[in-house]
Amino acid sequence: MDTGSKLADKPVNESIPKRKNYCKVPKKIHKAEREKLKRDQLNDLFFQLGYALDSARQNNGKASVLSDAARLLRDLIAHVGSLRKENSALLSESQYVTVEKNELQDENGGLQAEIQRLKSELLRERIDGDPASSSSPSLPPPVFVLPLQQLEELPSPPVAKPPSSSHVVSRPHARYPTPCDSWPQEFLLSRNQKRPPRTAWREGEDQSLA
Repeated sequence: MDTGSKLADKPVNESIPKRKNYCKVPKKIHKAEREKLKRDQLNDLFFQLGYALDSARQNNGKASVLSDAARLLRDLIAHVGSLRKENSALLSESQYVTVEKNELQDENGGLQAEIQRLKSELLRERIDGDPASSSSPSLPPPVFVLPLQQLEELPSPPVAKPPSSSHVVSRPHARYPTPCDSWPQEFLLSRNQKRPPRTAWREGEDQSLA
C-alpha cells in the first residue's frame, strides 16, 4: 500500500529523466580532428607556395603569400599574352616568306624556260648561218686515178734545201791531250842536244850567201 501511495502522490505530467546521448560526442571529436587536418594541410600548402615564390622571404604570412602569388600570376598572364602576340607575328611573317619563296620559284622556272628558248634560237641561227653544218655529213675527197706514164710526166714537187750553215758558228769543244799527243821528255832533250848552236848556224848561212 505504501508503494502505491507514493506513485499516486507524483504528478502525472512530470517528465521522465532523459538518458545521456553518448553517440554524439565521437562525431564532434572527429569533426575537430578533420578541421585540424585541413588547417595543417593549408599551412603546408602556404609554406610550399611561399618557398616557391621566394625561398629567402622573411614574411611567410598567408596574406603576403597570396598577394605575391597573385602578382606572379598577373605577370605570367601578361608574359603569355606577349608570347602569343609574338607567335602570331612570327606566323604571319612565315606565311609571307612562304609566299615570297613560291613567287621566287615561279620566277626561277620562268627564267630557266627563257634561257632554254634563247639557247634553242641561238643554235637555230648558227645552223641557218652556216650551210655547211646544215648539209649532209662531209663526203671524202674524190680520188683521181692516173696512168703510170702521166705520173712520171708530172713534175716532182720542189724540195726545200736546208739553210746554209755558213753563218752558224758552232761552239768549240774542249780538246784534252792524249798520251799520243805528248812528246817524251827524253826525245825533246836529245833533239836539243843535236841541234847546233844558233851562232854557228848564222855564220854558215852568211858564208853561203857570200
